[in-house]
Amino acid sequence: KQFSVKHRNQSAFNRMATPAGVAQDAAFVVRRADPDDIDTINAMFERSFEDELALDAFAHFHAADRSMLKQPLARQKFFVSMIETCFMSMTVEDDESNIAGFALLDDTPCQISAVDGAGTDWETWFQDTYTMPEIDSSNSLWFCCSLTEPESAIMAEILRTTFSTMHELQHLLVFVPAGLTEESAMLLLQPFEAHFHQLEPTTDEVAPLGHWAAASPDGTPPLVLRCSRDQVITPLGIRIARVEDHDNLAAVFDAQSEVVTSVYGDFFIAELIEAQNEENRALVAEVDGRAVGLMCLTSDVDINVLAQTFQLDPYDNLLKPHYMRRVREHAQKVLSGSDASLCSQGDFMQVALGSMDMDALLDSIPRAQEDGRVTAVQLHGALQMQEFADEVGEALQEFEKGMMTLLWQMNFLEPMLEGSSLVLPSKVSECTQVFMSLDINVRKAMAAEVLSKWSEVEEILSLTKEALTRTDDVEPLEDKKDEEKDGDAPAEEATLETSGAAETLPVETVVFLKALTQEEKGPFSQDFLAKLAMVLHWWTDADISSPLSFVPEDGYKGALEQIMESEEGLFVSHPHSPAWLANMPQHSKDVFCVNICCLDQAYQTQALDFLLPAFSLYPEKDYCIITQPHTAPNTPLLNAFTIVPPQPQNTFGHVLYLIHRAALLGPPKVTFLKPHLMQQLPPLCEVFDEKSQEDIVAGCKMFLKQGRNGDTQAFVAEFDEQVVGLIMLEMPRPEVVDRLRCCYHLDDFLLVEHHDGNNKGHARLLHWVVNPLFQKYTRRLLQGAMRLCGKTVLCVENELKETVSPVFRELLQVAPRRPPQLKKILRTPPKVATFCNIEQEVPTEEDRREEERQTLLRDSQQTKALSIVAKKLLSEMKIPVNARIVVVGASDCGLSFLESLLSIPHLLFNSLTLLAPGGLEYHHAHHLPLVAGTAAYSHQELRRIMLELRVRILDSRMVQIDRQQKCCILHDGSMLPYDYLVVATGLQDDALHSLRIRSWGVEHVTDGYRRVNGAMSAADPSLRDLLVEGGTLVKSLIWNPLSYAVVYGRSLHAYCVVQGLLLRKVPPKKIILVLPPRLQESKQGLSVDAFYEGDAVEEKIHSILETMGLQVYEGYKLLGIQQCTRERLKALILEDHNGGEVVPLPAESSAEKDKDKEPRTPRPEQKTPMGTMEDFGASPGGLPQKLLCCRICITADAVNVDPDIFNSVHGNGLVYDGRLIVDHNFKTTDAGIFGAGSLCEFSRRFQRKNASRYLRHDGFNGREVGAKLASALLRKLDPVNGDMIAAGGNPQSQDPGSPSGMQSTDAMDAEESSPDLLPEFYMPIAKGGLLPGNLHYYRIHSCRRGDLQAEQSEKKTEEAIVTDTLDLTNGTGHFCRLTLDSFGKVDSITYLGGEELQVESLWSLVGLSETFLNHMYVRWRDGDIPDIVEFLTDEWATALFHDRFMDFCHQIKLEMLSQDEVKRIINSALDSVNPQEGLSRKLLAQIRQQLPKESVKAIQDHLLDYLQENTNHLKAYFLPWQWDQSQKG
Repeated sequence: KQFSVKHRNQSAFNRMATPAGVAQDAAFVVRRADPDDIDTINAMFERSFEDELALDAFAHFHAADRSMLKQPLARQKFFVSMIETCFMSMTVEDDESNIAGFALLDDTPCQISAVDGAGTDWETWFQDTYTMPEIDSSNSLWFCCSLTEPESAIMAEILRTTFSTMHELQHLLVFVPAGLTEESAMLLLQPFEAHFHQLEPTTDEVAPLGHWAAASPDGTPPLVLRCSRDQVITPLGIRIARVEDHDNLAAVFDAQSEVVTSVYGDFFIAELIEAQNEENRALVAEVDGRAVGLMCLTSDVDINVLAQTFQLDPYDNLLKPHYMRRVREHAQKVLSGSDASLCSQGDFMQVALGSMDMDALLDSIPRAQEDGRVTAVQLHGALQMQEFADEVGEALQEFEKGMMTLLWQMNFLEPMLEGSSLVLPSKVSECTQVFMSLDINVRKAMAAEVLSKWSEVEEILSLTKEALTRTDDVEPLEDKKDEEKDGDAPAEEATLETSGAAETLPVETVVFLKALTQEEKGPFSQDFLAKLAMVLHWWTDADISSPLSFVPEDGYKGALEQIMESEEGLFVSHPHSPAWLANMPQHSKDVFCVNICCLDQAYQTQALDFLLPAFSLYPEKDYCIITQPHTAPNTPLLNAFTIVPPQPQNTFGHVLYLIHRAALLGPPKVTFLKPHLMQQLPPLCEVFDEKSQEDIVAGCKMFLKQGRNGDTQAFVAEFDEQVVGLIMLEMPRPEVVDRLRCCYHLDDFLLVEHHDGNNKGHARLLHWVVNPLFQKYTRRLLQGAMRLCGKTVLCVENELKETVSPVFRELLQVAPRRPPQLKKILRTPPKVATFCNIEQEVPTEEDRREEERQTLLRDSQQTKALSIVAKKLLSEMKIPVNARIVVVGASDCGLSFLESLLSIPHLLFNSLTLLAPGGLEYHHAHHLPLVAGTAAYSHQELRRIMLELRVRILDSRMVQIDRQQKCCILHDGSMLPYDYLVVATGLQDDALHSLRIRSWGVEHVTDGYRRVNGAMSAADPSLRDLLVEGGTLVKSLIWNPLSYAVVYGRSLHAYCVVQGLLLRKVPPKKIILVLPPRLQESKQGLSVDAFYEGDAVEEKIHSILETMGLQVYEGYKLLGIQQCTRERLKALILEDHNGGEVVPLPAESSAEKDKDKEPRTPRPEQKTPMGTMEDFGASPGGLPQKLLCCRICITADAVNVDPDIFNSVHGNGLVYDGRLIVDHNFKTTDAGIFGAGSLCEFSRRFQRKNASRYLRHDGFNGREVGAKLASALLRKLDPVNGDMIAAGGNPQSQDPGSPSGMQSTDAMDAEESSPDLLPEFYMPIAKGGLLPGNLHYYRIHSCRRGDLQAEQSEKKTEEAIVTDTLDLTNGTGHFCRLTLDSFGKVDSITYLGGEELQVESLWSLVGLSETFLNHMYVRWRDGDIPDIVEFLTDEWATALFHDRFMDFCHQIKLEMLSQDEVKRIINSALDSVNPQEGLSRKLLAQIRQQLPKESVKAIQDHLLDYLQENTNHLKAYFLPWQWDQSQKG
C-alpha cells in the first residue's frame, strides 16, 4: 500500500511502502494536517470530550484554558494555532477519506510553553530525572496533541509514517502532567498504551512548584512515555551476499523492472555476487531468512571524471586529506607559473613501465640466439621506439638509457650491457616486475632496515676505505722515498700528505655494495642490495647509474633519510587538464560507490540500514557516492545524501549524491555559543569576506556579553566536540514584522497572528555557515536554533547587491507587494486642512513607522528580497527535482514558467537553465530607454525574484536541437543537454529576415543569411550596446552630417526607438521614421501596429514629431538594402504604396540597378544626398520604387519566427503550421519538448466543437501562459501532486511504431477531442513604452477568447470613455481612453501622459464591471470627470488597485454561485439578454433589487472584512469599528 498526499505542502509524507513488522491491511492514509481540516477535528473533539470531566482532563493534559475549549470558535482558533506553530501536524484518513485521527508533534512539550519564562530547555529536567543521554532534542519529538478514533491501527500508522519520513528521529515522547486522575489518564492515554512504555526515573527528587514539570500537590511526579524507532520499524538484517540469495533477489528485481534480466541475463545477480573481491562487495538485506534487497558496492571510482564534472573541492575531490593537500599545493605552484612536480624520476619510470606491455615488446624483437636471447642493441632500439604521455615523455627524455641502467642495477656485480651483449627477455621482465614492486611502503621499509643496521654499514664502509687506501699506498710511497733522497722534500712531510690523500680517496659504489653482501659477510642479500640501488638512484639525488659511480661521504645515509621523509609520488597533471587526477593511486581515494541498490517495495523506507554495514566494508573510506539519471525519481535512500552541484560546463548524464561517514551518526547538536568555542570559529568563517567575518566576531562577543536576553543570539552546531556550524539570529521588534507584512506577501505563507506568544514569534537570520558534510541537516539545525530561542518563524532579508547565503534555497521566497495606487509619484497633500487653518498634528511614533513602511513599499529602487521558513515546514525535506529543464527565451512566458516552478514550496529544482540572449531586462537598466516592454514584469520585480541565484542564465542563442542526444546546439557550437526543453522565444521582428539579413548585433548568421553593417532590428539583444550613449554610432549620428538613421515599422518598438535616439541627443533632423502600409494579419507574420487607423494617440505623437522637425514617410514598404564598397549600409530600397506614378530610371542607372541584385558585390559610390527620398524605378510589383540613403536602419515591424528557431523546430520534425503546434499540455510531438508563448498555437483539433476558439498564444498574457505551462509540466515533475510517472511509476505504453518519445496520432486525437481540455486564460495583455515628447504610453486590453475578436467591430459610442487633458507643449495632463464590452466590463485602457503610472494597477481594472468604478460612465457623460487618471487617483479607488482585490472578487463570486436562489435570479435575468446588446444598467439595477437581503448583507460584510484585513494599505476608509472606537474615545 502506498500513501497518497492531498495537499501541496504535504511532501514530507511521500508515497512509501509499509515496512516490516506492520500489518499490511491497515486502511489508513496519513497526510499533513491542513487548516481546512479544523471543522472535522473540532467535531472529533466534541465526540470524544463531551462531558465536563473529559474536558477538564484535556485542558489539564494540554495546558490549555478550559473556558476557551468550551467555545467552538475559540477552540477552532486553538487547533489552528497548534497546526500553524507545531513542528509536525498529521491527519489520518480512512479508505473513504474520512478523518479518523489527528496528531501534533513538536520539539518541546506543550506544557513548557504554557509557563512564562520556562524557555524551551526540556533536556536539563529530563536528564536530571531519567538520565538517558541517548535521548536528546536532535533525535526526539513530543506528542502535543492526539485525537483518534478508538482503533490502535490509527496510532500505529501515525508512528510508522513519522519514523519512516524522518530517518534521524529515534524517539517519540509523551509528557503526562502530574495530577491526572486514573479515569482521565485512561481516556487520554488510550491511543498510546499499545505502543508506548513508561520511563522509570532515576531520582526521587521532583521539580519545584511553578516549574513546568512540577509534581502534583500530593507529590506525584509527572510521567514520560516513550516509543522508539525499533519498536515500530524492525531494522533489516544486513549481511554479505551469497550466491544462494539469487532466487529471492531475482523476484525483487523483476517486480520493479523486467529490463534487468532481459538485458543482463537470468543469472546476472548470482554472477555479481560470485565476483566479489576486495574492491567489489555485495550486501543483502534479510527478513525472516529471506533476502529482500541487494546493494552492490565498489571502491573502483574514477574520481578524475567526477572532479571534472562536479564541484567536489569542498569534499577534497574524494581524495584522502593529506593527498589533496599535496594536490592543492601543486596546483597553486603550477597556476602561479612555477615548475612543480609531485613525482621523482622513479615514479615517472614506474608510470611509463605500467603504461606499456613489456612482454609484447620483447616478443616483437627478433631472437639473436637459439636460446631466445636478444642483443642489447636490439633491446635498446625497441625501447627507443616507445612513446608516452606528454608529462611522462618530458620527464623521461632517455627512457631506453634508464632501462639499461635498471638492468645493470638488477645485476650490479656484472658489467654494464654493451651493444653486442646478449640478454634473456625473462631477465628484462623480471627486472621490470621488481622495479614496479618498489612502492612507497617497500622503499621506506628498506631504508628503515638499512638505517637500523647503520653502525654495521658504517663500519664496512670504513674498512672498505682502509682497504682501498692500503692497496693504493704501496707505489706512491716508494716514489716519495726516491724524491726524499733527491732532497726535494722531507720524508715525514710527504708521508703526511699521502696519508691525507688516502683518507679522501672515493669508494666505488659496486665495491661498497659487494662488501655489504652476505657473501662478503655483510648484513644484506644481493637481491636486497639490487633493489636498494634502484631506490637510491631513482628516488633520491644519489647517482648509481653505472659501475663507475662513487659512494658519497656519508655512505648514502642522507639519501636513506630522504626516503624515510619522502611522500608517495603522485602523477598529477595540470589542474585544467582533462587527466588532472586520472593517475591517482587507488589507496589515495577516499570513496566507494553504490553500483546497485534494489529493495523490496515493502521496505523502501529502510534502505538507510544498508549504509553503516557498507562503510564497515571499507573502513578506510569516508565517502559513499551514488549517481543516477536526472529523471530518476527520488528514493528514501537518497534522502540521506547530499546532492553535489555540477560544474558549469558539466554534460555528465547523471546526478551525484554523496554522504560522509560522520553524517550517519545523526545531526549535529545545536547549542548556545560558549566562550571556549570561539577559537574554533575562524576556520569555519573563512568563506565570508573580511567585513562579514568582523561582523560575526563582533556579534558573537556581544552575545557572550549580553547573554540570552539580548537582541542577537549565536548558536553553534557541534559534532564529536567539534564546531561544524554557526547560526546567528536577531530578534526583531514587532514593528519589523508589520513592515514585512506591508511590503511582502507574508500572509500567503503564514497565519501571522498565531505566531505571537510564549515560545512563538519571528527571528531574523543574520549569518549562517555549516560544514558541507552536514549540509543535509540544514533544516534540523535551523529547527534547533529556533527551538532554543523560542521562535516559530525564521526570515532572511537578502540584499541582492551583496552575497546571498546558500541557505536561502531551503527557505521560501516571498514575493514583494505593490502599492495600491495608480500613480507612481503620489500627489502632494496640502499643508493645512481645507476648511480651516488647523496645523498638522505632531506625528506619533506609530505615524513615523507607518510612513517608513509606506516609503519602503513604494521604493522602486528596492533591492531586498525576503525569504522565510516556518517551523512547521522544517519537518519535511524539499523534494529535489534533478531533471534538466532548459528554457529557450527570456520572454514573459519563459520567465513566468521559471517563477512558477520556483514558487512550489516543497520542490527544489536543481537544474534550471535559461537561454537569454542579451541577459534579462534589468541587466540593461543602466541604459537609456530604447525599446518597448510588455509591462508584465517590472525591473524591480524581476530582480527580486532572484532568478540568477536559482537559475543558470546563459547569454547564448540556440541554433539547433539534437533530439537523439537530447541537447541544444548553441551558436558557439557547444552542446547543452536537456531532459525537458521549453521553447518560449516568442516572435521577432521580421523586416530584415524577409530580406535574408540578420541584425548586425546577432553573433550567429544562419545559413543563407548575411549581416549588413548598420542594419539592425529592434529585436536584437545587442541593440542597446550598439546604440549606447556616447558610442561610435550615436556620435556619428550627432556629428557626421552625412549620417542618418532610419526607423522602419509601425510597432510600438519603432516609436520607442525614435524616442531612444532623441534621448541619446541625436538631432531630430537626423532621424527618419518610415511607416509601412497597414496590413491585415497574415498566416505567417503577426501585425503589431502600435495604433489603429485614426487613433488619437498616433495623431498626437505625429504632431510632436512634426514639431521637432523629424521626417515621417508613410506608406513605404522595405524591399531591399544597398551597400557601399566598404560593405556598409548605404541606402534602403522602398516600395511606394501611396498611389504615385512610376518614374523610369535612366539607362545607366537601370544597368547599375541590375548589377545591384547581388548585394555583396561592391558598387561605386553615388553622390546621393543622405536622408532624402529619390526615385528608383519600379518595383517587381509594378509600384513606384524609392531610394532612401542612410547610415543606420533599425527595423521594428510585423513579427515572425526567428530563423534559427524555425530551423531547430522544423528540421526536427516538430509540427509547425505558421506556429509551433502544441497540445493542451503545451507538449509538441516530442514528449520532451514543450512550447508556449506567441511562437506557439494549440492544435486545431480543439476547434472541432468550438470553431471560434482562439488557439494562438499571442492573444494571451505571456505571464499567465507561463504559469499554465508550469502547471502542465509539474504533472510530470511533482511526485506529490503529479501523475504516476513523477512518483516513480512506469509510463504508459507508447506506440511501438512511433519514434522514441512520440505519441501515436490516434492517441492524440482521442486525447484532444474536447476543447474543454484547453486551459482558460483571463489576464489582460499589456504593453508600454516611452514615446517622443517623453510621454509614457500604456495599452492594456483583455485577452482574446475567439477568432471573431480579430475583426475590429464597430463600437457603440457609449462603449468608450475618453478624457484628454494632455498638453503636448509641456507634457502635463493625461490622455486616457477606457472601452467597455457589451456586458459593461472594462475591455481596454489606453493612456498617454508625462506621468508614469503603476501598470499593475491598470491591469486590475480590465475585466471589472464599470459599476466598480464609482459609476464612471454616468459621471463622465454628465461632465463630472474631466480627467480619468485624476479621478482614479482619488483615495476611494485604492481598494481596486490592492493586490488582493481580485481574490476578494473571486471569493464573492464563489459564494454567490453556492447560493441556489442567487443563481436562479441571475440565470433568469441573463436568459432575456441579447448578447449583441449586452447588459443594460437598468437590468443590473433590477437584479440588485431581486437579490435576497441576506446575500446583500453577506457581500457587504465580506467587503468590510476585506477592508479591515488590509488596513495596513487601505487607510482611507472609515470602517464601522473605527466609528465605535471614536465614540468610546
